[in-house]
Amino acid sequence: LNLDLFALITQLFSPLIAIGQTFPGFLLCIFIPAFFYSFGVNSWFMNPITTPIALAGITANAEAFANGLAPTNIYTSNITFSVIFIGGMGVTLALNVMMCRSKSKRLKRFGQVALVPSLFNINEPLVYGTPITFNPILMIPMWIAGLVCPIITWLTFYFGLVPIPTRVFEMWYLPKFIFAYFSTGSIRGTVLAVVLFAVSWLIYYPFFKVYDKQVYEEEQAALKQESE
Repeated sequence: LNLDLFALITQLFSPLIAIGQTFPGFLLCIFIPAFFYSFGVNSWFMNPITTPIALAGITANAEAFANGLAPTNIYTSNITFSVIFIGGMGVTLALNVMMCRSKSKRLKRFGQVALVPSLFNINEPLVYGTPITFNPILMIPMWIAGLVCPIITWLTFYFGLVPIPTRVFEMWYLPKFIFAYFSTGSIRGTVLAVVLFAVSWLIYYPFFKVYDKQVYEEEQAALKQESE
């Protein structure tokens, strides 16, 4: 069909570049990848759109700091990777920890297997294996976390509760509570990461309990059928 899929996606989302450093742009740049991720489309597909915004943002912050001015750009990879993607896109580390104490044997074992990658913000095993993708019970909290956590983050940096980063720090695979300190240059970054982890726990918990109960009952029914 002579269709350049990369060019098409870039064109569709190019308006985000113009508004990337605004509150709506920041929110959309975080929520859209989380939304598509819940349908099995890996969040990296947004990188051609979000990376230029993030790099331009941190570059301008560094220049402002060098000139004795206050940094103003909140959308940078330092911020998105350090305090929002706790466990990976969709803030899934809390869900993973819950699974390690699941009543369901399958969820418990899978939670234990996926925990180490999740600690280093690699959540493809969790997202595709649990699964979260195409799972209505777990897709919804991923969407909610994809909205609530960026809102809290934006307000926190906007009101100066945590310093806006002025230097590039791209070691996104560090556990977020460590990464947040180095990327923001302040222990307040780590505190924010802890707060977001707690918020994501509250978001995922009721949905996890429903799904855990459902899977546990299915396992019990299968065991009963085998015994008969």
